[in-house]
Amino acid sequence: MRAAYYISLGYRVNHKAGLYAGEIRQINNVSLLLVHRIQNQQPLYYKAQRSAIKDKKMKRAPLITGLLLISTSCAYASSGGCGADSTSGATNYSSVVDDVTVNQTDNVTGREFTSATLSSTNWQYACSCSAGKAVKLVYMVSPVLTTTGHQAGYYKLNDSLDIKTTLKANDIPGLVTDQTVSVNTRFTQIKSNTVYSAATQTGVCQGDTSRYGPVNIGANTTFTLYVTKPFLGSMTIPKTDIAVIKGAWVDGMGSPSTGDFHDLVKLSIQGNLTAPQSCKINQGDVIKVNFGFINGQKFTTRNAMPDGFTPVDFDITYDCGDTSKIKNSLQMRIDGTTGVVDQYNLVARRRSSDNAPDVGIRIENLGGGVANIPFQNGILPVDPSGHGTVNMRAWPVNLVGGELETGKFQGTATITVIVR
Repeated sequence: MRAAYYISLGYRVNHKAGLYAGEIRQINNVSLLLVHRIQNQQPLYYKAQRSAIKDKKMKRAPLITGLLLISTSCAYASSGGCGADSTSGATNYSSVVDDVTVNQTDNVTGREFTSATLSSTNWQYACSCSAGKAVKLVYMVSPVLTTTGHQAGYYKLNDSLDIKTTLKANDIPGLVTDQTVSVNTRFTQIKSNTVYSAATQTGVCQGDTSRYGPVNIGANTTFTLYVTKPFLGSMTIPKTDIAVIKGAWVDGMGSPSTGDFHDLVKLSIQGNLTAPQSCKINQGDVIKVNFGFINGQKFTTRNAMPDGFTPVDFDITYDCGDTSKIKNSLQMRIDGTTGVVDQYNLVARRRSSDNAPDVGIRIENLGGGVANIPFQNGILPVDPSGHGTVNMRAWPVNLVGGELETGKFQGTATITVIVR
């Protein structure tokens, strides 16, 4: 597109060598300066004023004409979008943090750690410019997450983690220093002075046969994870886009408009984090409940404890450290390992004649008011502070009825701390 206009300006110059007339004309962006010496003054040209030239010695001189050309062309630059491998294509780099264990030292508010290196693939530019065109490439990098984190440059990944994206210098053409991706830089254009053209074997336009690349710009980008709230157990991070690198082309000195830019590379994160919590139950010792000696003649009623028997109270103490700042809840689960009858009876012995369970053990949580705790996924509470004591009670039960064989009985169960 070119501007067209016409300007004409006449003027007169008195000089010791004679009288000169000049005119400037500008047509279609080209300026012309015309100058000639006046040989014969014409009243019409000078209207009422007449020249005072009376130099009789001045000889007749030939016409002197000067020409000055000044170009004022004002063409506009054209621009458009660029894709990866196709004009509408985009590639994905992902940081995979599978099976990463976050130790207790790092699992505190304010701790930062860097995620795994991005996995990337190589690709070629595919810009919407016509084949053979010489163009420059321009980039913008924008955050995808919208909820800002604890400070500028961080975005909320989930309830426990913020994430920051850092572009590395020279990893994107024209980027001379490291740059944090944020809402403040989302419209900042990254420009390179390199000219790409099929003529120099660096074509990036659709239809170019001599192509530039392949490339993997942005592959050295890093993600920094910031713990906003400690967590326990396993945390799954679904594939989540964090930021996107966009590309455009321009064939002049101008800049592409925001609408010209097209997604080139999507930067994402995914995986699983595990934060184990060290819990000690009874300081690691086995909890033993001794029922003492029982008179077999008083232990004959089916599904009942011996007549006159006093249940045995015992405590389960636990210490999981300070969990007051952790959003997860803790529970203890008890499971029988020697067999279970009717859910609530832990098998303590089997009859020798037919291997049928004849002695069982039952328990209850005195503090919870629960008469019977199941030995299959039996749940016991844990104080939010992460340490405390559960008061329990246990007693033996005749599972078959009638007088039982004499001898010992013993049942075992395991207690596991569960993170919710």
